[in-house]
Amino acid sequence: MSIEVERLIQLRLEARLTQAELAKAAGVSQAYIARIERGTLDPKLSIVSRIMDHLTGQIANRRYQGRFRNMTCSDVMNPDPITIDARDPASRAVEIMLENSYSQIPVLRGNSIVGILTERDIIKDLHHDLSQMSVQAVMSPDSPPVVSETTLVTDIVPLFEAHQAILVQNQGRLSGIIARADLLKPVQ
Repeated sequence: MSIEVERLIQLRLEARLTQAELAKAAGVSQAYIARIERGTLDPKLSIVSRIMDHLTGQIANRRYQGRFRNMTCSDVMNPDPITIDARDPASRAVEIMLENSYSQIPVLRGNSIVGILTERDIIKDLHHDLSQMSVQAVMSPDSPPVVSETTLVTDIVPLFEAHQAILVQNQGRLSGIIARADLLKPVQ
């Protein structure tokens, strides 16, 4: 048995997954996983990659679930975030972001969440006069996830793989924002 196979078995056991559960997540049969673990099958690199990604993700999930057990978004969010109206000039958003050392700012129209403006959005439009462009014209059409204050932190951690921030609402109104750095607070 090669060290790679032994490591695969060790990771599967650490993730507390059965062969069948791992197989389903990787899109292969349980017999396929069993043959890999016995060393009688040399799988394609793409399958090994899917298996390893799932195992390492599951192990990471188990680790942060202990750290954030029973914590809700209201426990880690920055309450009452500074926002900007979608119709305001993008240059005003830049001023606010610089004054407060923010890398993103929630965008509202009235009390409704429209999205979020990020540094990346602004940088892509630096060749334009930002005082002549609205925040909505500059911001990415991709909206960040919006969750309730009572959502468990363990449920939102995976969202940070694709998003810089999570917006938090209470009764349909923006009540907070959680940036990646906010997840480090409980670690201290």
